[in-house]
Order: sequence, then structure tokens, then C-alpha cells
Amino acid sequence: MPGEGSTDSSDAATGGEQQQHAPIAGPLASGTTPSLTLARSLNCEPDALMTMPPFDLFVAQLSSDSTEARVDAMKKLAIVGEAMGPEETLTKLIPYLTENIANSDKDDDDEILLILAGQLALLVPGLVPGHAALPLLPILERLCCVEETVVRDKAVETMNKIVPLLLPGGSYDDGAPFALLLATSKRLGSADWFTAKVSAAGILPAMYAFWNAHAPKGDSANEAKQELRTLFKDLSEDDTPMVRRSAAKHLGRFVEAVAGLTDTADNLVKGGKGQPVIVDENKRLVTYELVPIFQALSSDEQDSVRLLAVSCAGSVGCGLAREPGVTADFVLPVVRGGCADLSWRVRHNLAKVFSTVTGSLGFVGPKHAARQTEVFQFFASLLQDNEAEVRAATVENIARMAQLGGAELFQKHIAHLLPALADDLVMEVRSKLAQTLMDCCDPAICNTLTDDIILEDFKPLLENFLNDEFAEVQLHILTKLSRVSHLLGKMDVVVSSILQMSKAQNWRVREAVGRLLPFLAEARGVAFFQDHLLDPWLKIMSDQVADVRTACVDGMPKLLSVSGSQWMQEELLTHYTRMYEESHTYLTRITVLRCFAALTEKHGENENNVSTELMSQIVTLMLKGLKDRVANVRIVAARGLGFVTISGQCDDSTMSTQVVPALTDCVTTEADPDCKYQCQLALESKA
Repeated sequence: MPGEGSTDSSDAATGGEQQQHAPIAGPLASGTTPSLTLARSLNCEPDALMTMPPFDLFVAQLSSDSTEARVDAMKKLAIVGEAMGPEETLTKLIPYLTENIANSDKDDDDEILLILAGQLALLVPGLVPGHAALPLLPILERLCCVEETVVRDKAVETMNKIVPLLLPGGSYDDGAPFALLLATSKRLGSADWFTAKVSAAGILPAMYAFWNAHAPKGDSANEAKQELRTLFKDLSEDDTPMVRRSAAKHLGRFVEAVAGLTDTADNLVKGGKGQPVIVDENKRLVTYELVPIFQALSSDEQDSVRLLAVSCAGSVGCGLAREPGVTADFVLPVVRGGCADLSWRVRHNLAKVFSTVTGSLGFVGPKHAARQTEVFQFFASLLQDNEAEVRAATVENIARMAQLGGAELFQKHIAHLLPALADDLVMEVRSKLAQTLMDCCDPAICNTLTDDIILEDFKPLLENFLNDEFAEVQLHILTKLSRVSHLLGKMDVVVSSILQMSKAQNWRVREAVGRLLPFLAEARGVAFFQDHLLDPWLKIMSDQVADVRTACVDGMPKLLSVSGSQWMQEELLTHYTRMYEESHTYLTRITVLRCFAALTEKHGENENNVSTELMSQIVTLMLKGLKDRVANVRIVAARGLGFVTISGQCDDSTMSTQVVPALTDCVTTEADPDCKYQCQLALESKA
């Protein structure tokens, strides 16, 4: 901890904010430092480097035998493009890359190709307009065929970003970009080697979505889309497991593209959005062409294929317009099989998306109660799975499942399993359960569980979690316990545990307790706070860690709204004033001043209801802090007076006779420039 006279108020243990620096530009923008080796790799005089055009320098580096020079050049591809401008980038830079990458048979270093795939994404649409980005596709097609997986994945990612931007804005005389996109897809999908086919499965969803959105209506467009669907079907039936795995991985996006959905199934279900209208033709294509692919991949002999296929069940359900009769025939059997699959990895992948899958089935209302019950039985079986990874993934869906099924299904199928999960030997399961239980109390996520259910089913679990041996489990409860603050008056054991945790060794636990104490005051009353919580509150204010002390600062407005100005002035601020007077470190004085300032700070249009007497006491201490011998304290006091000025709650007499003269004097006599600046800001806020 810094000494008393130090002007460095940073706290090594805070974990607080770090100074933000402006982005680095120029030679070091790539994150690499030019070396002597790099300079010697270029066959030119040092003076010539200063006048060499960006493109010539880029070509010289890429032509070098030094790997370091070539990597450095490729990392600066986007910078070179910016320096050359859009026109020269399209007429010189991209043709050079096409000739030396797309049309070259030499095997470039995988690191260089990976960087190239990422840099091409930076060119569009900032430098190269989307409708002018067609020349990039041959380069990306070449990268989609390389053997290294990370290069192909990055190339597919870049192509999926560029394809949707090709229209509108372009004028194509020869049918491009449609002809080029179709030809690219067919070349990749019918290649001899599996690497290109793996990439083809990754780009087909974006290709099909582009055709759906922009292709002119007619037989030619329908034939092209039929070719794309046939190509995806062929990939899903390929003899190579890696190709089938890629098809299974991207099946969900392909279904959404064929159905004409503009949002993912996850966003539709979790966002509570209504089902978009799907035209009958698209629904027919999903039902008769893509569902058989989904069923085949979900029963593949390779579990690495099945686990990816079952996780697409939510997309298939949304692609079928969430019609219960249809999803019961085509999706529900796959879910049933996935929950009973012998491979734990399949069950794990299904468990991660179970709430999305459930929402996509469309089993809503009494008419479909039997099928909804069956789905919850599947969910309950996953909660009791033998594999901890499966249980942990399933537990994360409890809040969403409670929202989808309601209180009755929750109590019937889930509630009785919670105690066993809360005592699970694996910490991750308990941690996920603690998190999801608090999500069940968040109205934005789940609003179907009543207070009685929370008290009956959750209270014993919360008590156990607060006494868990792992701080991570405790923090999941503490940081969100304010969601049930109105029930803390009926949770004596929970409150007792919170008080004990104010002395916890882990500073994050102490911070969470500090943020929770004002809510306890609201739930149990000011008298309870004064008798039982005041001492822990004052100890947290004097904590060694700045973030813990800040928790008390942030809680002051809440405490004021609960207790009122009179109690704050007569009871709490007297302790604060004594702490200020008896402080042995400037950090304590800073914390006290910040607490006083927090009472006057406006949050948006809301302001705290501060009485005239309380405001007078706040101003008095701020003026005293303005004369402190430590500059950091004076800065905080000046900032606090700025909050007082902005709040408009200080009477004109006090402002004109005390605050303004003190700030004016500080501006003229203060030696510390930062303190002078804060005083000037406070005066300007008055104007």
C-alpha cells in the first residue's frame, strides 16, 4: 500500500481499470518489431526504403527468403491497402495476390496463408466496397483447399463475411456474382480431396442465403438453388467422416438459409421472438429434402458426426415453422435418440442447446401437454446423467426450461432433482446450478416461478451454496442475490451466512457482500442494519482492496433511499467523519469522500433526495478535503464538489459563499495540475 504522503493512489490489489492507450499506428501496428534480420532480408539500400511506394515494399518483403519478412508483410496487408487507396488496391494489390496465391502451385507457409485469410476480411467493406469484392473470391477459394485446418476455417469465415456484401450496389453484365458463387461452390464441393469439400459445407449456407435474398425469380434461380441443395446432400453422404462432420456442423445454418430465416434459432427462442412466416415452398424443401439429411446425420455411425447433427435440432424445428405436428414426427425422435445415445459427447452437445430445441418444437398449450411432458422427462434424464459434463451443460438450461414449461412442469420434473445436483461432487455442476438458480429469479429470463416456489425449493440450496468450499460457487449467489432482496426477510440462515462472509479471505467475496448489504437493509429494515450490518459495512469500507471499498461507495445511493437523509446524517456519516479524522492513510480519506460524493451524484435523470442539512455536511467535508496535504485526496474532493454543483441540490447561499470561492482559490493557488483541472471542471459545471 502506498505511503501516507504518496501521490500514487493506485492499489496493487484492486484488479481495477487499467489505462487505455490509443491504437498503435505505423510500423508497429502489426504487433511486430522490425528487426535487423528483416531489414537485411530486403535487397535494397536503406535510403531507398524511405521513398519506396507501399506496394513495392510489400512485394519486396513477400519475395524475400526470410519468413520473418514475409509474415511481417502479410500482417500489414490491410495497412498497405489503405496506403494505396481503393483503386490501386483493386487494380494492383488484389491481382498480385491472385497471381501469387490463387494461381500459384507453390506451397506457401501456413502462417502466411492464415494471416492472408484474416487480412482479406479487413479490406471489405471499409476499403473495398462489397460489390467490388468479387476478385477476392478466387484467393479465398484457394485458401479453402489448403490442408491446414485453421487456414481453411479462417478462409470460410472471411468468405461468409464477404458474400452477403456483394449486393446491392453492383452492376454485373455476365450474371456475376451468381454464376461465380455457384461455380465456386461446385468446384469446392466436387473436388477430389476432402479439404475442399469440408470448406464447401461451410460456405453453402451463405451462398444459398445470398441466392434467396438477391437472385431474380425464375427457373434459372430455382435450378441453381436445387444444385446447391443437391451439393449439400452429397456432402452429407460423403464417405469421408470429416466431410460429413462439416456438413453436420453447418446443417443448422443451411436449414435456416433454405427456410428463409434471417435470424438464428437460438436468437428466436431465447429472445422470445415470434416465429417468422415461412413460405410453403421453403417449408416443403426443408421437410422433404433437409429433414432426411438431418435424420441420417443424427444416426451416423460416427459419434463425432451425430453430436454435431443433434445440436442442429433447434434450427430444424424453426425451419419447420415450429409446427407441433411436424416437429413431433421429424425432430422429437432425434431428441429422444440423442438423450439415450451411448456416446456421452452426443448427450453433452444436445444438453447444451436443450432449451433452444425445446422452444423450437412448438409444444405450447394444453393440447400438446403430453409431448411437453415427454420433453421434460428427457431433460430430467440428462440432469441425472452419469457424466458430470452432461449434467453441467444441462443445468445451464434450467431457467430457460422453467420459462418454457411453467411452474407446474418445473416442480414436477426438475425441483426434486435440485438437492442432489446441489450436493454434486463436481464443483462445476454446483457452480452452474448456483448461476442458473439466480437466473430463475431474474424476471428478464424467467418470470414463471412464484416467491413461494423460490422460498420452498431454492432457499435450502442457497444456504448450502453460500457455505460451499469454492468461492466461485459463493460468488454466483452473492453477486445476484439482490434479485430476491424482497425475500431476504424470510431467509435468516442466508443473512447469517452473508454476515460471516464479510470476513472471507477471497476479496471478491467481500466485494459481493459489500454490494449486497444495502439490499439487506431494504429487506430487514434500518434498525437491523444498524444493529447487525453497520460494523461489517465499516470494516468493508476500510478493506485493503480498492474494489471492495468501492462496493460501499456504489451502495451509498441505495442506502440513502432505504434509510433517508436524517438517519444517514445522524448515524452513518458521524462514523464516516470519525474515520476521516482518525485515518492513518490517505486511501481511507479518499473512500470517505467518495461515499459523500456518491450521495449527490446524478444517475441519468434520477437524483438522490438529499436534505439541506445532509448537503451542508457533505459540502463541509469536501471543502476540508480540498485542503488535504495529499494531492489525490484534493482531486477526489474537487470532483465531489463538481457532483454537488451538478446536482443542483445545494442552496445558492452555500454555493456562492463557500463552494465557488474555495474552487476559485484552488484554481489560482493549486500546484498539482490534475487537481487544478478538476476544480476548473467543477466551476464550469456551475456555469
